[in-house]
Formats: sequence, C-alpha cells, structure tokens
Amino acid sequence: MVFHSLEYFFFLPIVFLVYYFCRQKYRWMVLLAASVFFYASLQKPYLLLVLFGVILVSYFSALRIEKLDEEKAKKKVFVLGVFLNVAVLVAMKYLPFLSENINAILQVLFRAEPLPIPPIIVSIGVSFYVFQAISYLYDVYLGIQKPEKHFGIFALYMSFFPKIMQGPIERGRKLLPQLKQPYEFHYDNMRMGMLLIVWGLFKKVVIADRLGVIV
Repeated sequence: MVFHSLEYFFFLPIVFLVYYFCRQKYRWMVLLAASVFFYASLQKPYLLLVLFGVILVSYFSALRIEKLDEEKAKKKVFVLGVFLNVAVLVAMKYLPFLSENINAILQVLFRAEPLPIPPIIVSIGVSFYVFQAISYLYDVYLGIQKPEKHFGIFALYMSFFPKIMQGPIERGRKLLPQLKQPYEFHYDNMRMGMLLIVWGLFKKVVIADRLGVIV
C-alpha cells in the first residue's frame, strides 16, 4: 500500500474515524494496529519480524541505559544497541553488495572460490526505523530523552504508518509526546492537512511521475 493508491484513500479515513470515535486510552492501540496492518500490506512477513526485533532491542537497551549509573557500563549498552540495529540494516540492505565485493577481492588476490551471494530482499522502511532507533538510543544515552516505559507507545513511535516507509526520521522528544496527548478536533488543522495531502499528491502523481518517465 502506497500513499497515492486507492487502497490508502480508503484506509486513511477509516483509521481516522475509528481513532476519533474511540476512547482516549485506546487510541494508541488503534494507531498501532493500523501501522502493523499498513506495513503488513507489503506482504513480506519477515519485515514485521525485523521491525519487532529492532523495537525490542531499542526498548530494552534504553531502559537499561537509564538504570545504569556507571558511564562505562552505559556506553557498552548504547554501543551494543547501535551495533545490533546497524547489523540488521546491513543484513537487510547491503549483504548482497558486500558479498559481491568480497568475492571480487578474493578472486583477484587468492583466486579463491566465490562465496555464495544471498538474494536481494525487500527492505522497505528498514533504513528509516533503524536510524530512528539509533537516534532514540543516542538521546537516551546523552540524557536528552527519557526512555519510554510504555512498550505499546514505543512500538507505535517506531512503526507509525505515515512515516515508516519514507520518513522523516522523528526524534523521540518530538513525536512521543504527540502520541500521548489527548486529541481534539480542529477544523483549521484538518483543512490545512487536507490541502497538504492534495498538494503532495499533485506533485507526486502529476509532476514527479511524468518527469520520471523522461529521466
């Protein structure tokens, strides 16, 4: 499901209406369920497992960093959390590329048999939420951001459907409070949001797609 598809045209209003009529304490569940459904619509189940793994690593690493008093111990947990997230990104996006280059080097230097090259896999959104996780851990490590204790809210912060596939990478101190605050309907905000959506669709469908053919 992409933002300019017919499916998304129906998906977004339905999510908004359910969110609007739902009680405040359940609204985060509505958004989380919508985000999981949105990402699952890519029909690549392993992407959900990767996302869940990044969420688990980042959530528990941040909690551990807060509990530790010694700077050296905090740094070890921070480095480990970043390393695991980067390892996920490398495995998903760059392993075939690295394998090809390693094979080329081995062939030139040692005439060695080539290593098996793993197939290229779909990794839509992985870069965005991995870098978001790293920025979150960095803020927690520096004391800029308090770790989010509510696992569901944190999972929503990591998987929020409007930005999981194409960004932007949101800092925790900016997005997390918005996910918790009570929602109030404002006509001007709705009108401005609709105008931005229509203008974005015009630039994507009318301008960018036409220029893409030429490019």
